[in-house]
Amino acid sequence: MEKKGSENVETEAQKDLTRREFVKKSVVAGVAVGVTASVGPWFIKNARSSSGELRLFTWPDYSKPEVIAGFEKATGIKVKLTNYSSNQECMNKLRAARAKGFDIAQPSLTEIPLHMDFDLYREIDMKKVTHFNNVEKSFQEGSGKQGGIVRGKRVGLPYDWGTEACAWNTDQLNFKYGELSYNTMWEPQFAGKVTCRPHSVFIGAGLYLDSIGKVPSNRMLDTYKSEEQMRKIYDEIFKFLVERKKNIKMFWNNAQDHQVAFLQNGCIIGQTWDGPMLTLKKEGKPVSFMAPKEGAMTWVDSMAIVKNAKNIEQAYAFINWAYTAEAGAIMAKSTGYNSVVKGVSELLDDATKKGFAEAYPEDALDNLWWYVAEPSWFVPARTEYRDKFQAA
Repeated sequence: MEKKGSENVETEAQKDLTRREFVKKSVVAGVAVGVTASVGPWFIKNARSSSGELRLFTWPDYSKPEVIAGFEKATGIKVKLTNYSSNQECMNKLRAARAKGFDIAQPSLTEIPLHMDFDLYREIDMKKVTHFNNVEKSFQEGSGKQGGIVRGKRVGLPYDWGTEACAWNTDQLNFKYGELSYNTMWEPQFAGKVTCRPHSVFIGAGLYLDSIGKVPSNRMLDTYKSEEQMRKIYDEIFKFLVERKKNIKMFWNNAQDHQVAFLQNGCIIGQTWDGPMLTLKKEGKPVSFMAPKEGAMTWVDSMAIVKNAKNIEQAYAFINWAYTAEAGAIMAKSTGYNSVVKGVSELLDDATKKGFAEAYPEDALDNLWWYVAEPSWFVPARTEYRDKFQAA
């Protein structure tokens, strides 16, 4: 999934340690955390005073029946769902609707500054976010710098985090941590057997090329500093990818696509999101997912109240429900992604914990690559390279 200029890129390195410590302490170690998180009327006061409906604009992955049913049962508020498959689609639909027709949207935090160029979200009243202290401190603080605070106003809150890394068919392949690379899927034996997303595959390839010194990019962070630097680096990555395009069987653009790639379309290796693959793995399907040695690409998705939302109290009810350990556990178990809420790890089943540990073994959590804010020029330029690659 897809922050602003060179200043933000530089501060990203400063934030890395805090975020790694959160991941290691709260999810892997499963540290005991005191959380007041029982579901009840404390977060739905006045929530039914208007329509009793929440219009949720979100990713298909987050529309799991367990998540929606959990919120409806806890609050009595009915959810009306609309899905999008990319951050850009989310922004474009909100713009077309003039920020009407939805109450909460869930773009990636790093996208919010770009969305706010079109004034798509309203300022969040933090006095109404009564359970923000249930969020891990690193995400409370880091989320503002990552895109949640725009022009001094809090407009986005952290919801969950996940990664894009390497997946494979376990009936045919086996990999050890430290050997698996973003370059593995470009090896000749995988011709016609690879799946990837046509724009984020540039980052995976770029991280590999930077790691071997062939296309230095400061772990791709230089591509966000100026359009000139971005194009210089992407030109080299484009050449690398076009030379190996014969390996691609199928491009994916959403969670369902890359599940289909492995289960129906004959792909046996690729660059995918963690949640869908870990969900399939938990269901007993022959797939696995793991961070490569260059580092898993890591994002944080958000909760933002749409500018012209009608059901404001219901929106705050959803936010406060999401910030309970019970809700975080429902989300993590049903989607395969990771909650930002304290104490969730203690409520997870063994299969979910096992999948996470296998996806991020040894020092993988020290080596995560975090998405940064995208300047306004970045998305059009990236889209140009994506289209050229697909057409090549």
